[in-house]
Amino acid sequence: MHDLSVSQAIARTILKQAKEKRVREILSVNLELGELTFLNPEQIHFWLKELFKDTPAQGAKIYIKKIFSRIKCKKCEYEGSMSLRDDSFFHIYFPLLRCPRCNSTSLEIKTGRECLIRRMKVST
Repeated sequence: MHDLSVSQAIARTILKQAKEKRVREILSVNLELGELTFLNPEQIHFWLKELFKDTPAQGAKIYIKKIFSRIKCKKCEYEGSMSLRDDSFFHIYFPLLRCPRCNSTSLEIKTGRECLIRRMKVST
């Protein structure tokens, strides 16, 4: 359900902008989804296609770029990626992120939380 509600918000934003700019047709949409959002790109794509039916975005191509997480450890100064478990327990409960080098939870998240509409190509 998380993917559906986020897809609804994305579709609302895109269609609102199209209406305000008097766009005739939305040709393509570029999204960026961070892995820490735990959004499934295939599900987002599916739901957007469904939500765009009978709208100016009906035939739009949807491009989704996955943004991998990057962290900085405040304890050992490690900067880089971390591995995430992909299981239902990890998604349901708030994940406790740890530094892969020193196991500290004192982290600064540099990337991975994005959920952005980066670009739309339209026809007026």
